[in-house]
Amino acid sequence: MKDKIKKLFDKYQTEAFIFAGRTETFYLTGAGFDGFWILAVKDKIYAICSKMIENQVKEFFAGQDIHIYIGAPFTEKAAEILKENETYCVLLDPRYINAADHIMLNSKFSDQKIKIETKTGLLDELRLIKTSGEIENLKESCRIVSEVCETVKRELRPGLTELDVHYRIIELFAKYKVKESFAPIAAAGKNSANPHHASSSYKIAENDIVMIDLGCVYKGYCSDLTRTYFLGKINSKFMEIRDIVKKSQNAVLKEIKAGLPFSCADKTARAVIDAAGYKDNFIHNTGHGIGIEIHEMPSLSSNAEGVFLRNMAVTVEPGIYLNGEFGIRIEDTVLITDKGCEILTTAER
Repeated sequence: MKDKIKKLFDKYQTEAFIFAGRTETFYLTGAGFDGFWILAVKDKIYAICSKMIENQVKEFFAGQDIHIYIGAPFTEKAAEILKENETYCVLLDPRYINAADHIMLNSKFSDQKIKIETKTGLLDELRLIKTSGEIENLKESCRIVSEVCETVKRELRPGLTELDVHYRIIELFAKYKVKESFAPIAAAGKNSANPHHASSSYKIAENDIVMIDLGCVYKGYCSDLTRTYFLGKINSKFMEIRDIVKKSQNAVLKEIKAGLPFSCADKTARAVIDAAGYKDNFIHNTGHGIGIEIHEMPSLSSNAEGVFLRNMAVTVEPGIYLNGEFGIRIEDTVLITDKGCEILTTAER
């Protein structure tokens, strides 16, 4: 944690940081529980928690040079710590602090003449590059989701509802002792034309299309996988669209590597789909970063700024959606390497 926080002090001109969100505290400390803040000044790190998790915090940080403050509200404790350290400027990410705490901080800190500065994405740059431990967790998360996907594929049959598939995915995750990273999507028939369809009581029919989008969380790290299947006699239009989407995804997977711009992924995927005549039917970005959160930086859009670096984890997920007919999306989680990318999700495409 100290190395990460030192990098932040080297980058930002501030006297202190507050990290209030579960995502932030997990990334910095590895603690698998929330309900505490991390406050860092130049030479000290504090954990602020309530009596309710005092024992957990003390046990987790035992032997570490972390100062623990017990009590609520956290805003008052933070003000006390900053005053003790003669610190009058603090930086935080507004995405990870609720409105009520932000209001209380402003009120309490103004009394102490402490300036609050905000910066969206304080930890994003650090989180872009995955460590070896993070990569192992991502790989295991992807292994589990791939196995669950293959099981669900074998069990698909006419008569099941989308909700049957949805809850079967959750049931299988429970057997692996993992949680879903987002609500699983099961979209059949015309519903598959909606990229983020909410699973319903629609019954899968004979010769029907079924799109499933699923992900799990292993030791705090997410996976993301989408497959689109056809039950029964496959029609020619489905085959045509599926082949275009697969060609689009394969072009991206073949091209991306460390050093190339983020935007190349979207432009490459879109070029294939545009050339096939379905320009207006690819209605989302080609992918996104993934890690502690299901959607992280970078965004794989046509105007994204920045370049791929080794050990970034992203999804590649082109799709074509024909309103009133069906949609097809193929999505994989991949790890960027110097020479290309490693596909972490292995369910048959």
